[in-house]
Parts: sequence; structure tokens; C-alpha cells
Amino acid sequence: MIAIFAGSGHLPKEIFSSLHLSKKKFIILNLSNKNYKNSIKIKLGQFGKIIKILKNNKVKEVIFAGYVKRPRLEDMKLDLKAISYLPKLLNAFKMGDGNILNLAKSILKENKIKVIASHKYTKNLLLNKLITKSKPNNIDLKDYKKGSKILKALSKFDNAQGVIIDNGYILAIEAAEGTDEMLKRVIKLRPYKKKPSGVLIKLPKEKQSLNYDLPTIGFDTINLCVKLKLKGIFLKKNKNIFLNQKKSIDLANKNNLFISPMK
Repeated sequence: MIAIFAGSGHLPKEIFSSLHLSKKKFIILNLSNKNYKNSIKIKLGQFGKIIKILKNNKVKEVIFAGYVKRPRLEDMKLDLKAISYLPKLLNAFKMGDGNILNLAKSILKENKIKVIASHKYTKNLLLNKLITKSKPNNIDLKDYKKGSKILKALSKFDNAQGVIIDNGYILAIEAAEGTDEMLKRVIKLRPYKKKPSGVLIKLPKEKQSLNYDLPTIGFDTINLCVKLKLKGIFLKKNKNIFLNQKKSIDLANKNNLFISPMK
């Protein structure tokens, strides 16, 4: 039995669909405001309830999928099980989202439950080759090199996964708001831009576990890149999830936007 900790966004539904097709049994632990069919509503502070649900359903594997807004620790209603982990929780919240997920993974491991990659049953969502008609030129590749160095340097702070570079100029670095909100922010900064230039670079953080928090783009991201008049998007080969692929690729090709996975 598999359990899916489901946040918002398109990824959870993609996983549900793939598991149905594979005839895998699963339960949905709903961490979002979405009305997922037959799901069980839970809150992050309900450690005891969560472990009990997993054990009662004989869950051996769990998947983290979708966006979950990080709560303030002081606003979380912790049950007795969660309180027993309070020192570790305090430390994890100080260090960032990746460490919070690592703590969750260790707690599940103590209960003989394994966290598996969100793409284990959705390999079709990973990119391993150029999938658009347009290709990056030398200027775009220089921007990629600079952007990838920036993201690598920021990885130790367990935060940024995306950056926008235009001819060597840093337009924005993704913070807690996420990629799409970062793109909207830059659109407001350059409302009169006419000629396409610049790239979005979205990569996994250095040493981050690929079992969760894999960088994800989809149709909304492509649409915002088109509005911003970017030349293209650089991803990491086999380490980025790409949703709504057909619709997104059609839009990218229509607007000469490249989507290029790099080694």
C-alpha cells in the first residue's frame, strides 16, 4: 500500500492517475484545500494521527507531492507525538524546507515506512532531451552557466531553485513564493519589453533528496515565460518534473520558446 501526502497543484493528480493505471493500491492524505476524492484530511502537526493512519492501512511507501504552504511553527497545533519531536522540529524549521522534509523522512523510517521518489510511477514526466523546435544560442548558454553557479552557491541555504538571467543580468532569484510568482514579479518590472531575451533556470538544489521537492514546471510556468518574453527554460536532465506536457510544448513552439534539459 502506498500513501500520498498531497498538496496543491497538478502533480498529485498525475500521480493518482498513474497509480490507477498501474493498478497500485494507495490512500491520499490531503494537506491542501483541494477536494481530492476519497482523501483523508490531515494537518502537519498531527504526527500521531498520521502514523496511526499509515499503520492501520499497512502502508509501506509514501510519496510527497504538490505544494504545501509552510506554516509558522507557533501556529501549528501539535499533538503529543509531534511534541515529542519538538527539539528536532525547532532545529528543522530554522534550517529550511529540505530539512523539514528530511525530519519527516526519518520519523517515517523509524516506523518502517519508506519515502519514495514522487516520479517513481510517473517517469514520463521527467525530461531527458530538447523537446521544442527552438534551441538555446551561445548567449543563452552563458546565462545558464551563470545562473547554475548562482543556484549552486545558494543551495547551502536550502532555498532557491530558480533564477532569471538576461544577457548576464540577474532579474530575479526564486524565494519562498515559488517560480510562477517570481515570474509574475519580473513581468511587473518590465511591462514594456518587446524583444524576447533572457532565460529561466530551474534546477534541483545541491545534495537535495530527489525523493521529494523535485523542481516542477507546467503550463502556467510556460505561459508566464511567454508573457515575460523569455527565450527559454533550462532544466536538469531527468531531475525536473514537467506537467501538462503536450499543451505546454504546443504553446512553447508557437512562441519560439525553448525547453532544454542540461546534464
